[in-house]
Amino acid sequence: MSALSDSYLFCDRIARTRARNFYAAFRFLPKERRLTLSAFYAFCALSDDISDAGSGLTVAERRRNLADWRSSLDACFHGRADGPVFAALSDAIPKFNLPREPFDDLLRGIEMDLESCRYPTFADLQVYCRCVASSVGKVSVRIFGCDGDGADRYADNLGIAFQLTNIIRDLAEDVRANRFYLPLADLERFGYAEEDLRSAVYDQRFMELMQFQYDRARSYFQSADPSLAGGQACRLFPAEIMKAVYRRTLEEIRRRRFRIFDRRIKAPWYGKARVIAQIVSRNML
Repeated sequence: MSALSDSYLFCDRIARTRARNFYAAFRFLPKERRLTLSAFYAFCALSDDISDAGSGLTVAERRRNLADWRSSLDACFHGRADGPVFAALSDAIPKFNLPREPFDDLLRGIEMDLESCRYPTFADLQVYCRCVASSVGKVSVRIFGCDGDGADRYADNLGIAFQLTNIIRDLAEDVRANRFYLPLADLERFGYAEEDLRSAVYDQRFMELMQFQYDRARSYFQSADPSLAGGQACRLFPAEIMKAVYRRTLEEIRRRRFRIFDRRIKAPWYGKARVIAQIVSRNML
């Protein structure tokens, strides 16, 4: 087996282990595209690890690691690979014409997480969502075989929907890590304070605040319409599987009346299997 094949398989092992909500969709791609998506996912996962406050590193040390990672990315786009992830990406980038900008946006979003997280308005939060999530979508749709503005709009809306779902689902653990992703304007609108979040106050104000977040996330899921990609819509089939699984998580959170302070809410496996089967059946028809 060649060194390049080993690099792709290294990335695929990372994706299988860590892409819990997404890897089922990877399996519907032809092998070359699946391994490319795994390489990109491995890059995203390892990039995200750099900002992990649980690593024990100082902010300054994590910032230096991010700068080194960005230098490795730059070398990769110039055909010089450093390690298995960048070796796989160096092969995939010209093959699938992957754009540089979303890679840079992702690292910019990760750098934002090195600071204390506060977003005055939803417009401010959108910038973050587009960096850490829509950027991933814009590369992924290229790997699926789509291009053009319509596919990018689909990826943008879906990325924001995914990230808003993450913010709702992970609210309690993010607050414990001193990360506040809910826009401060939203807290003010419902008379709910940061200290209420820290104290896990579950009352009518919180319910109304979370319903507002749910409605916003749902609207972005609805705006992520594959028809935006025109004649390439059928190539978004893997993304539609991811969308269905993630939306199932959002609906489960609402069904449990936003009891996110009690435990991390997950959609049951049989619910995910059902929505995947529905998407597969619809695509076959």
